[in-house]
Amino acid sequence: MLCLTFRSVFIGILLTCLMSFVTQFFAYRTSPLSITIGIIILLAYMIGNLFSKILPEKIFNITLNPGPFSIKEQTLIVIMATSASGTGSTIDTITVQRLYYKYYIGHFNAILLLITMHLLALSIAGILNRYLVWPAAMIWPKTLMSCCLIRTLHHETDIAKNQGRWTMSRTTFFWLIVFFQFLWYWFPGYIFPLLSSFSFICMIAPNNIIFSQVTGANGLGLGAIQIDWNAWVAYLDSPILVPFW
Repeated sequence: MLCLTFRSVFIGILLTCLMSFVTQFFAYRTSPLSITIGIIILLAYMIGNLFSKILPEKIFNITLNPGPFSIKEQTLIVIMATSASGTGSTIDTITVQRLYYKYYIGHFNAILLLITMHLLALSIAGILNRYLVWPAAMIWPKTLMSCCLIRTLHHETDIAKNQGRWTMSRTTFFWLIVFFQFLWYWFPGYIFPLLSSFSFICMIAPNNIIFSQVTGANGLGLGAIQIDWNAWVAYLDSPILVPFW
């Protein structure tokens, strides 16, 4: 099964650039808009199938469309795009220096600092590869969700043959959840933004600065209520995917 193709490389680079821009752009919000890996998987699947239908087979003896969009191509695209789904911690350092200390290091020096810290992190990851990646016991539960979704999109027919009492397919159930989540987001995101983060304890003494810093939504947030899913998963990731331990 083909993996490294023109489609996988082009779509992977495209989604990587798009994800890096969107993630960093929304990172400065009070409740950041998190782009989850599920959205990346869906975008890669739709764009990949579109390319498999509209691209010519060859141009100048270069194979552009080797056939149906494979599961390995999508997995490679998802791995590439996921690498840009989070902001680097070095960005926070540069931002704090500019906002609070009025210290500007310049764009060129900032880029060098980012590259240096990323290479340092990759070096440490390479050293710990045999301890944290290769052992079979080091599977993170969130990765299983991604594998399940990719497999469902490509092998829905095979999965449907093994179903029990549950008559609804995984694809139908997934799109229903996406539809209801889209409808609900209009309430905390546009119609009634107070649902996103509301601190009723802070209203007891709104003029008390220390009390507002402890209980306020922009402070420690003790006692604050959030009914916006994006506000929940913005900092501590999804409670459904990440185990309590």
